[in-house]
Amino acid sequence: MRNDILLALNSFCEEKLAYYAKNRNFDYGQPHNNVSALSPYINRRILSENEVIKVALKNHKIGKIEKFIQEVFWRTYWRGWLELHPWVYKHVNDETCQGTIPKKTGIKCFDHWTEELIETGYLHNHARMWYASIWIFTLNKPWESGANFFKRNLLDWCPASNTLGWRWVAGIQTIGKPYIAKADNIKLFTKNRFHPINQLNEKPMSVKNEESTREAIKFNPPRTLNFENHDNVGLVLNKNDLSLNKSFEAKKIPFECGIYIEEGKKSSKSVVVNSFEDRIMDETISKTPGVKVFYNYNQLVDWARNYKLNKLIFPYETTGNEILNKRELIEKLKEAQIAPFFLMRDWDRHAFPFANKGFFPFKKKIPYLLKVNNLT
Repeated sequence: MRNDILLALNSFCEEKLAYYAKNRNFDYGQPHNNVSALSPYINRRILSENEVIKVALKNHKIGKIEKFIQEVFWRTYWRGWLELHPWVYKHVNDETCQGTIPKKTGIKCFDHWTEELIETGYLHNHARMWYASIWIFTLNKPWESGANFFKRNLLDWCPASNTLGWRWVAGIQTIGKPYIAKADNIKLFTKNRFHPINQLNEKPMSVKNEESTREAIKFNPPRTLNFENHDNVGLVLNKNDLSLNKSFEAKKIPFECGIYIEEGKKSSKSVVVNSFEDRIMDETISKTPGVKVFYNYNQLVDWARNYKLNKLIFPYETTGNEILNKRELIEKLKEAQIAPFFLMRDWDRHAFPFANKGFFPFKKKIPYLLKVNNLT
């Protein structure tokens, strides 16, 4: 799987990346060949952001693919911003805001995108913006219910990108500046596939901001790890990061490897998303020699005890991505005298402090972030 994804990334970079900035906003429909469509894999870090940009820079100068690099950093920026404003996610994650399938609206493009999302788990980014705008301003639906509909059905769902993207469209992320879906814009960027003339509310009011503006909290990164000769280390992968073991292997750090599979959340996801995650988990397990699989905390702790592990490394969990950073597990590990560490990749550690304001100040830091990640 990972090799196939790398081949797909190389192919995209060699054949289409040079035209990405010009073509990226067009929604031509499936299979969306004008974009990489690798976000479901990058989101789970089957490929890391470093790897993606490194491949992109093999045959292209930074100035020629600036827009692509910015798009990679957009997801990082959203994740960092939500990490510094964690209270924002609590609202959209309210269980009363269910992601129910919308009924047929008669708006051809909107109904098409609904079907495409349900059937494939994917929508072009421009279509996501139009869809959210129509949901909020034309259909007068709560933005939270739309965000939860995407949460249930998107293969590349990310709590930060999804929540903040919907807030941005609604005009509450950048207050008073909603994104308005317009019929002529849809016609242009779908190459005349759709033209919902006189069907959209193109002069809406912004959604009322549901909370007062609060300052970002100070970024407090987790401590870095120091390994001693007497340490017996266990690394537990999960869907937040399925390639962290590659970093340990590259650094020649000995470790036992496990993978935690979150079975309890399946009912909140679509069949398409569950099938996709089952497949990538199965393939990760088959390609990781000696890996042990856990479906609950007791299995994980018993494994650590049996192997006499005194340090357990987990991928760092950002806001909305909590899997193992739960009191129940931490207490069990404490009782077993096993130290848990949530390891933040350097990519995030360097970038998150700059995500405290808007994207444009963050964007100015991209040259520095490329340099500090040894990409320039």
